[in-house]
Amino acid sequence: MATHLIIGISGQDGAYLAADLLADGQQVLGTSRSEHHRRLPNLVRLGIAERASVIRCDAHDTHSIGSLIERHEIRRVYLLAGQSSVGLSFTKPVETHHGIVTPALAILELIRTRFPQTRLLYAGSGEVFDSSDGMPFTEHSRHSPKSPYAAAKSAAMCLVDTYRSAYGVFAGTAILFNHESPLRPASFVIPKIIAAARRMAGGSVETLPLGNTDVLRDWGWAPEYVKAMRRIVEHSQPDDFVIASGASHSIREVIEHVGRYFELDLAARCEESPALTRPFDSPASFADPSKANVVLGWRAEVRFAELIRRLCEAFGSSRIDAAPTA
Repeated sequence: MATHLIIGISGQDGAYLAADLLADGQQVLGTSRSEHHRRLPNLVRLGIAERASVIRCDAHDTHSIGSLIERHEIRRVYLLAGQSSVGLSFTKPVETHHGIVTPALAILELIRTRFPQTRLLYAGSGEVFDSSDGMPFTEHSRHSPKSPYAAAKSAAMCLVDTYRSAYGVFAGTAILFNHESPLRPASFVIPKIIAAARRMAGGSVETLPLGNTDVLRDWGWAPEYVKAMRRIVEHSQPDDFVIASGASHSIREVIEHVGRYFELDLAARCEESPALTRPFDSPASFADPSKANVVLGWRAEVRFAELIRRLCEAFGSSRIDAAPTA
């Protein structure tokens, strides 16, 4: 049985992927900047902290990663580590580029030169596309990144394609659109909205500052998306696949659904804040996951309304932030 190496096991996707693999009886080895289980809350929440072997290792440390691949005869590598916030990338563009592009190039080169039998799954992003023409994005849509995060992801995705085409490396990209879960950090917009609504339902008189609530995004359920990653890396040929629900909704719709769940007129208590508006924010994101549907037999089953309900149940009960009361 092959051992699967998850670079970035402590994040949302890494934790769910590890849980999915372990449930199938697979062996899982993960890297994190902290190997202490108590510092890996996502693994603890999923009940797998003692079952997944975690090594303290930075994604840039290809010497150590190479030693892990060799020692454990790893044939499946999932590169999930890296800065994941579009908004943060505008304030830390250099760190974002370094954290996303450099590990991708180094690990591709490591596989090319030392481990040609090892397969790589790279976690790409739908942020690389430009929505100006209103057409759904496919694997062949033109990249037109509008944030440092998107630019870095675009570069890394192009490197995957280069190593696959020029060197024959088995490397595929999951072009991931927004995907949420109870493991999503509270700084992201949906957990932020739900946490505020929970406080308001408990008596808080606060208002909720947000950025542009008219933007459209394709949101899905993260535990389903890691299953698509597995299918990509096990496919007969290395390739790239758009992983999305195929339906887009606005942040304003998120507010409406969350408000109904908590029986609040939440929209009336939200206000647009210029401080939270990004230097550029693509107004709409439309995805076409037809290729994954047909070729991989993968389809997002959790639709938008059910997604918001699940998140309200999770964040509404377990994440109650300190609330301003006046």
